[in-house]
Amino acid sequence: MHGRRGARQPDPAERFAPPYRIVTLRTPDGPLRARLDLREPTRRPMAFAGRSDRPPPGPLRRFVRTWGWRAYALPVLTVLTVLCGVDAANGSTRLPLGGADSSTAAAPGAADSAPAAGPTPVPASPAKPTPTGIYVDDGGAGTGRPLPANALPPGGPYTQRGGERYDVVPGTSKVYGSGPLHRFTVELEAGVLEDGPAFAAAVEKTLSDPRSWGRGGRASFQRISTGVPDFRVTLTSSLTVRKLCGYDLPYETSCYNGDLARVVINDARWVRGAVAYKGSVALYRLYVVNHEVGHALGNGHVQCPHDGALAPVMMQQTLGVTTPGVGTCRPNPYPYP
Repeated sequence: MHGRRGARQPDPAERFAPPYRIVTLRTPDGPLRARLDLREPTRRPMAFAGRSDRPPPGPLRRFVRTWGWRAYALPVLTVLTVLCGVDAANGSTRLPLGGADSSTAAAPGAADSAPAAGPTPVPASPAKPTPTGIYVDDGGAGTGRPLPANALPPGGPYTQRGGERYDVVPGTSKVYGSGPLHRFTVELEAGVLEDGPAFAAAVEKTLSDPRSWGRGGRASFQRISTGVPDFRVTLTSSLTVRKLCGYDLPYETSCYNGDLARVVINDARWVRGAVAYKGSVALYRLYVVNHEVGHALGNGHVQCPHDGALAPVMMQQTLGVTTPGVGTCRPNPYPYP
């Protein structure tokens, strides 16, 4: 509905205005101060000049009214400042920390015979504690952080890409153990720079150990270099490992490929080991051979049985020795420690 012609149009700002306008007043003693206690009145009752029966306030009262709580704080702070100055002046005559007190003061004349003290040496900066375990190489800056349990530790160079062809390391061994016989070959992928005879000797030593799978007549092993073996122990470049073992877990791992009857040992791990073994590559090598040969014998993965126990050799210690909800085991490279 339209209004009458010529009528004054209402100001949009006034449509929601109250019947009166609120005017901000300035109090006689300046702007309003913030208040911590909201129960305090927002303003003092307005006083009208000439109508008060009280005598005019004196200088002290005006000072307190103007400065509020500061009127009481200033004298206190002044006294404290004076006391601190007196205490500091007296402290200059005190003995330094570690000096003699009244019960250990030197006898009269002792200071005359004592040699003059030289300049006080500046104490050396406290040495940074050496972290335990394996840490990221930070160039000696002391800022290393612990490696994740599944990370590849720092160390020497390893072969990333090989020729995807295996060469049998020549040599045979006697039969180790008295149980069912398992014959194996030791092979290196072409391009892997490890010493073939040294690798073969390490594999033989691992499987012939009485703490390995042949314990108590459970199995026997013999290395061969001709004929058809039961399984092959092969040292493999890291990229070929990914083709033979898969790369579902984006870490450097080893595996047993049952279709090829091939124990695939990752050269990256053979050179650098695992975080759980805290720099002991030799112990890790025992573990990785026993673990993967354990798969060739039909054993699956297991977890840490309880906190503080020796890790079962079929636990995936390359990725760590902790089972969530159970606890952390101690690294162990043997099936029968």
